[in-house]
Amino acid sequence: MRDWLFIVNPTDTTMDSDYSSKERVLKLARTVPRRDWWLARRRHMAPGDRIWIYFATPVKEVAAVADVVGEPYEVTGDAEYPWRFPAVLNLVATRALYRSPVPLSSLANQHPQGVPLVRDSDLALFLAHAKL
Repeated sequence: MRDWLFIVNPTDTTMDSDYSSKERVLKLARTVPRRDWWLARRRHMAPGDRIWIYFATPVKEVAAVADVVGEPYEVTGDAEYPWRFPAVLNLVATRALYRSPVPLSSLANQHPQGVPLVRDSDLALFLAHAKL
């Protein structure tokens, strides 16, 4: 199992034609937790992996988590994000992170970019805040 840091910019990244704010993601965890997430390039994700969702602006914090439930697959017609993977938002852990997010200032990775693997020291912090 691997843990990934999935970075979203709530002001321009959309989910279901709406902004990806931490409030919106918490609502989706309650109402439609399973969804396809997007990637600019293929990653070696596998079922059982987790994505920790980092909201890049304006809050700069990790405030949600989802469990990967399928392999990444390629789609046509999206030059910017040609890869997708299915994941299910973890409502209990996302609710805990929403209430007690992990701020960027607490992360070992102070300049997250792309979709990197989570560092061990950051994972311990994420798990504690998510109550996992």
